[in-house]
Amino acid sequence: MYNTKTAVVNNEEFTSKYMPVGINDDVVLKNVEIKKSPTGLDYIEFIFADKNGREVTMTEWQNKKNMWIKTDEDLQHRDDIQFGRIMQILNCYIDTMPEVELESFASMIAWVESKLNSIANRSDVKLRLKVIYDKNGYTRVSNNGIFVEPMSKTETQIKKFARDLFERPIVADKETNSDPLTINSIPETETQTGADDLPF
Repeated sequence: MYNTKTAVVNNEEFTSKYMPVGINDDVVLKNVEIKKSPTGLDYIEFIFADKNGREVTMTEWQNKKNMWIKTDEDLQHRDDIQFGRIMQILNCYIDTMPEVELESFASMIAWVESKLNSIANRSDVKLRLKVIYDKNGYTRVSNNGIFVEPMSKTETQIKKFARDLFERPIVADKETNSDPLTINSIPETETQTGADDLPF
């Protein structure tokens, strides 16, 4: 029902709850938590927030052998890259990193979670964070190069790479027809072979 008395005109600017794309200053690490997916896989989630409360999430999952990761060496290389990303966050809070060797993904994320959650003044450390779009147009933390550093660094090491999407990808809407009785639901091969010309 539409009524002229209850129609609403909003003249306020829309404010998103998601952190904007770009290199954001004065960001804090709001939360670090190990979670479990609906299929039972463990992952670690980092939530960053800016001074306006806008958030962006970074998740890390266990690497496994697949079409691109075929050998044990490939898998170890991916694990080293992944741990390097996580170490960027830890290095913002810990000046002298203890030397550790962690045998599994589960033990690694447990160690990271305990280290970061044991820092009492974590919200006092302001960070600089690179946020980009993914291929579907959602914001996320970049995993290219250095993506996070303390604001105390006067000269930033964060760079914008060609692989970083700072412009939202344009995805055209696809109109689909859900009516099974329309001509569009007939496969093209039937319409092209002259199915209408049959004598019956």
